[in-house]
Amino acid sequence: MPPANQLEVWISTESKNPGPDSYGHKYTLEEGFLNVTIPISKGDYDGVYVGVYAPKLSDNYLNDYYFEIGASSKGFVHQSPIENGLFFDDTDNNNALLRTFSTSIEQPLYYTYFVESTRVNGISMSTCAYKENGWSTNVTYTRSEKYGKYQTSIFLNNLKSGTKYSALVTEESTDGIKTFTPVNFQTQSQSNCVIIKNLEFCDGVFYSVPKTVSKNTEAELAIGYDNLAKSYFNNFTLTIDQYPCNDTESKYSLIRNCNDCKEAYKNWICAITIPRCASEDSNNGKLRDRPRIKISDQSMNINQPFMELAPCVDLCYNLTRSCPASFGFRCPDSKIISTYGDAGSCNSLGMDVSFKSNAAIRIRSSSQWIILIIIFEFIILIMGI
Repeated sequence: MPPANQLEVWISTESKNPGPDSYGHKYTLEEGFLNVTIPISKGDYDGVYVGVYAPKLSDNYLNDYYFEIGASSKGFVHQSPIENGLFFDDTDNNNALLRTFSTSIEQPLYYTYFVESTRVNGISMSTCAYKENGWSTNVTYTRSEKYGKYQTSIFLNNLKSGTKYSALVTEESTDGIKTFTPVNFQTQSQSNCVIIKNLEFCDGVFYSVPKTVSKNTEAELAIGYDNLAKSYFNNFTLTIDQYPCNDTESKYSLIRNCNDCKEAYKNWICAITIPRCASEDSNNGKLRDRPRIKISDQSMNINQPFMELAPCVDLCYNLTRSCPASFGFRCPDSKIISTYGDAGSCNSLGMDVSFKSNAAIRIRSSSQWIILIIIFEFIILIMGI
């Protein structure tokens, strides 16, 4: 395959055959993409003429060039790539997850093309390159809504392990075709993590998790982790249900209520119970070989080391703000804050980055995760007297 030499585009309003040997303005594609605005006055010209020329290659190379031309008096048919439209979120050794940033469009029409990165070297902005060299199958779209905004998760499956890919997503509408700036990613070479999704309780979980002693498939891991987090949450509800949530005279906050507390705890417990794998070469990951909390179900113990992306510290802060102060929640102080992750480099479960931090929440002076459950049980006994 020869180097991705760029096509030359010649445009003229006078010559019907614009090109190197004729009259016209020369334009060069950048990474396989070009947008040009030609100012013309009505009646001054009888048309706009376009000539496309391929670079000279060696005589022993014979193949075809593919290109698309769109023209409109209302705007670009192929709009310039949108830089903040798409981001890479996660991968395991056979799958990858991309997400769009939030939009007010409820039902956007997306098309996704992905290809091994070497096949689009020099033409990474060309939709044609992805259509001709890549795949648009094995793609699943999941839409979610929050705060009146919509986000689409794009799940790519049946990928090769340890392989670099480039993915391009287009959004089509009556206004033309919008292209998001392509994203590059590499699948994991090891198989110790699997992306799970569609959890019943921890419905915000859509990321790669470590395999456990006896659960290796996506379905087994999803059910096992989900049931574990739900059991901890059920213990917590026994405590908060004893609190006079509906007593206006005993309200603990003017802006938060017990439902906010439950939601904050749910996000927190899901994040610490269901560890998120980081990429193998991540600077934000930390090597772990065991769960953060004590697990009685031995089948859910992790069976091999993995790189973990820590929960965001904001999950802790949101819990302390949302629940009654009498519960005694405390976040780690500055000396151990490094065990959390910072925004942009952490598991932001329930805190969507497109609508734009691992340690325990400490109860009083303890830094052990399991103490959270013990304290709740102790409170239940006191309140029951």
